[in-house]
Amino acid sequence: MIVIDELNTLYEEIRACHICPKMDKEKALRLVRAVNPKNDVFIISQTLAADQLRRSGVDFFQADGKLGNTGATLEKFLNRFNRTAYPYQEVVTLGDTVIPKCTAGSLSVYNTEIAQCYPGRNRSGKGDRLPKSDEIYNCISKGFLIKEIQLMKPTLVLLMGKASRDSFFKHILHVPYPNSLSAHIDSIVESRAIPYFYLGGIGVYVLPIQHSSGANPRFYGMMNNDRLVELVVEALE
Repeated sequence: MIVIDELNTLYEEIRACHICPKMDKEKALRLVRAVNPKNDVFIISQTLAADQLRRSGVDFFQADGKLGNTGATLEKFLNRFNRTAYPYQEVVTLGDTVIPKCTAGSLSVYNTEIAQCYPGRNRSGKGDRLPKSDEIYNCISKGFLIKEIQLMKPTLVLLMGKASRDSFFKHILHVPYPNSLSAHIDSIVESRAIPYFYLGGIGVYVLPIQHSSGANPRFYGMMNNDRLVELVVEALE
């Protein structure tokens, strides 16, 4: 398919980009065979994780074929509206491990990042460094993200975590947003409508969500919010 060929070319460009000197240069070429060209949910994370896509070539999965912690938690939320982080077909990772295809009745989601490199560990060594504003701007200015949206033509964009939400609203949508991510999500639920925008000529619903880190208790509250899930289901119908 043409979209797959174009997507593979884009992935090669992303892998070859090293304009931010403090970003780690190691990043695997994304495996285009893991991407379902018919997906309708497009997730935007903050940056590459240390040991998932960067080493396996498959979003959310480690080189050993297992879902990373973030992906495993996110999967619980996705399953509430019949979506999944598992690929639509069986995939062999760059570590020669088989990732099984998703179960029948589930539709694979697409994932990308605001900053498409791994920023490295923070000074304490206990976590990953947050990308700097110039690193985020550099990546968005390259046009990778908009090109992905144009190629995939999603129905719903999920902005996972405050950094992703802030960056997307500031650099892509150019509209104001509440400082509190929780307040932003609550306001959307109360309005009974997920905001709709046009991006690169593509109309999409845009919903900020909590980061699916196991250390984020707000994610579980959001995941169990039936009214929010209803809005997602309605947008995808």
